[in-house]
Amino acid sequence: MTRKIKIVFLFILLLSFTNNIVKGQILEFYNPILVTYKSGILNNEKINLGIFDYFKQDTSKMKYEYLKYDSDKESLYKYDNASKIFQRIICLKAESFKSQEKIKLGIFDEFNLVKKDSKSFIASSPYGKYPSHHKIINSIEILQKTKKTLILKINYQDQFEWKYFGILVLTDYKYENVEDDE
Repeated sequence: MTRKIKIVFLFILLLSFTNNIVKGQILEFYNPILVTYKSGILNNEKINLGIFDYFKQDTSKMKYEYLKYDSDKESLYKYDNASKIFQRIICLKAESFKSQEKIKLGIFDEFNLVKKDSKSFIASSPYGKYPSHHKIINSIEILQKTKKTLILKINYQDQFEWKYFGILVLTDYKYENVEDDE
């Protein structure tokens, strides 16, 4: 055999042995996900559960938040485990919107929320500029708002600054039996 053929043969042989030692990983499983999971009951009230975590086969081990949409008050609330109450994180009324500060959702860093226009909000760090390698929410857009349903598009990035979006479909359970109109 020629020298080149021997080197190629040894290289292929070496790769076949290292394949058993080195394990690859599918990166899609390590992207953060943000999605409405299901409805639940909290304090005898029907609410939405949103997942804000990396995908795991056992969804009960994923970080989630208790969310409540109130179409009468045009607000989205998150349950705060420390104070045991729902705190408003987004007010959709144009005239009564105040910037919300230090909102924490699952694995994502805290953020402040400022209204950009009637359909979108910009998220920013409450501590100045985010350092590198952080999972952050960049913005929130209203895709649909009715008495029954609120659909939000959440734009976010992982610690490697790859950009993604997630969709939250939230229901105001006072109106769950009402026909949704646009």
